[in-house]
Amino acid sequence: MWHPVTVAKPLRAVVFALCLGVHGCADVNGGAVELSWKLRAATGSDHTFLGCAIRLDPTDQVVEVARIQLEWDVEGEHGIRSWPCDDDHGATKFELQEGSALLRVSPICSNGMVALASTFSAPAPEQRDVIVGNTISLGGVELLLEVSSCDVQACIRQ
Repeated sequence: MWHPVTVAKPLRAVVFALCLGVHGCADVNGGAVELSWKLRAATGSDHTFLGCAIRLDPTDQVVEVARIQLEWDVEGEHGIRSWPCDDDHGATKFELQEGSALLRVSPICSNGMVALASTFSAPAPEQRDVIVGNTISLGGVELLLEVSSCDVQACIRQ
């Protein structure tokens, strides 16, 4: 006589072991932050949202936002993580120490430098409490880029 319970027990054991292997090894020493982003033109564009490669009118020159950077300060301890701009989403590891965090988002140019403050607008830095094992969600962050004229730097123009 066939019993589905006897087949299910070994299958459950394998699934349980796999789950432990995947989820049981996460190193949780602090809190994490996740965010999504979109780029918009502050002025001078017919498009609602911009891609990371921006075509400047009337020169037809293409400039690029290479990465999006998250910077934090938790009780005097600083940290930075960045993600490719085209990813549209990023999350840190559980690495922020517990305490009160000031979180700031900025675009990074293709030359590796943070864009000049005069060339973009980001939401004001956010103060959040970091709790070990918890993730802070910044939600969707909109970065307004000044793309209308031409002499400041390699990625975003003023």
